[in-house]
Amino acid sequence: MYTIHNVAKKMNMNPHTVRYYAKEGLFPFVQRNSNGIRQFQESDLEWLSLIHCLKNSGMTLKEIKQFIQWINEGDSTVEQRLNLFKKQQQKVEHQLQELQKTLETIKYKRKFYEDMKKSLDL
Repeated sequence: MYTIHNVAKKMNMNPHTVRYYAKEGLFPFVQRNSNGIRQFQESDLEWLSLIHCLKNSGMTLKEIKQFIQWINEGDSTVEQRLNLFKKQQQKVEHQLQELQKTLETIKYKRKFYEDMKKSLDL
């Protein structure tokens, strides 16, 4: 069992972020001890990893909450979950395309200044 601090350290996250996610209801499966302290299990770490991944991909907390709600509703929501991930994949692929364009511009400017430096004998 892990506390929020243990989880944050293990996942390389800020404890405040983990607490915020908990406050927002993103850990409906996490157990609490007799003092009300959340106790994360190994499977909860996998869940947190998925939430962190989705958040990093640009998915909103509202969308993540909806995803959790669909999971709780059961197999009848598989289509909605699939569509959510299709949409998110498209968003991430677009982000990657934009980042690739940005990287090409940076590489071009770097080469430009490297060539300029050589020509100026600096």
